[in-house]
Parts: sequence; structure tokens; C-alpha cells
Amino acid sequence: MVRELTRDAVQIKMKSKQQCPLISVHEYCYSAGLGLKVMGVSREEAQKIRNSENLEEMYETVDPLVKASERFAAYPNGEKLKQLILDCRVKETITEDSRALFDMGYGIENV
Repeated sequence: MVRELTRDAVQIKMKSKQQCPLISVHEYCYSAGLGLKVMGVSREEAQKIRNSENLEEMYETVDPLVKASERFAAYPNGEKLKQLILDCRVKETITEDSRALFDMGYGIENV
């Protein structure tokens, strides 16, 4: 249930006209997974990113991909998703729950 609430919070932030930053590792991981899916990143590459040791490492891998991608423009609220990912700088620890949310965002089964 908490995972679904996190997903819903990100979806609401993507649709909002207000500035609503991502506020947790859970929101970021869901958004990063979804962003990688939107960009067409392979499942194998997404799994490598999912297994990052910490958020700083994940930011360093995800941000350049997001900045370089033009695919967000074709996705509903994609530009907002792109901005949410790039603006996020939470300082939390990646947990198994946050990894499960990454999987949910990317669309990997059995989350």
C-alpha cells in the first residue's frame, strides 16, 4: 500500500502546475525507474542502475541520461517528470523498498 501511495504522489506531482519536488528516496527511485522506461533504457542497464550502492551513484548515472534524452517530450507530463528527476537531491539510503519502487516505475513484474 505504501508503494502505491508513493507512486500516486509522483503521478500527482507530474500533473501539478505547482513546483512539487520529490521528497524521498522512494519517490526518486520510482521516478528514476519510470524515466528510464520512458527513455527506452534496456532492462539490463536499468537493473545495473537499480543496484547502485547509494543515491549519489544513481544520480551520477541517471542525470546524464535524462538530460540527453528527447523522449520525455512525447510522454504525458514527461517534461515535468524529467524536471523532477533532475531537481531531486534527497540524501537518504537506498533500501529494498526503494528498489521495489524503482522496479514499479520501470514496469518490472513481481514488485
